[in-house]
Amino acid sequence: MDVLKLRALEQSDVKPLQRLLMDSLSDLMRRERFEDADLLDEEVARLNTTIQDHFDDDFVQLYVVNQDGAIVGVGALLPPNDIISGHLEVERDAIELGSVYISPHMQRLGVGQFLLEAMKREILARKQHIFYLDAGFPSAQAYWQKRLGAPSLILEHYWGPDASHMIWRVDIKKRT
Repeated sequence: MDVLKLRALEQSDVKPLQRLLMDSLSDLMRRERFEDADLLDEEVARLNTTIQDHFDDDFVQLYVVNQDGAIVGVGALLPPNDIISGHLEVERDAIELGSVYISPHMQRLGVGQFLLEAMKREILARKQHIFYLDAGFPSAQAYWQKRLGAPSLILEHYWGPDASHMIWRVDIKKRT
């Protein structure tokens, strides 16, 4: 695999990033066997808002993983979302690591691990060491459990019968 690089989202990245998000979400919905078209539209709209917030709001920062000039992954550092802040008492100025998506053809090749480690370095550079992360899709939950251990909170039946939501509170200093 060629060298991966992390950098802040630039205006010229918006269209390629939107394609990556649509490909990733469509693949995720197919693998998870979600047939709710509204869910795809809602998630795309939420991510497009996050993209716009990156340019308009100093508290939202999107980072892309670039390989040979192509965007192969994305992650955001932003204030904790309503699910996190509504179920856990978060620290002042808390950070959520969210909107993590990897191009379907690049999954299971180390891009996600690279992104996680690079984002942890970015959090530490901000003089913080705690971040929150949440996941509702079963495959995402399995991935994050493998990388971060047991979640701090499991919201049983959050999305319906047998459809939980997981939230992690991660202290980077305790994991090194």
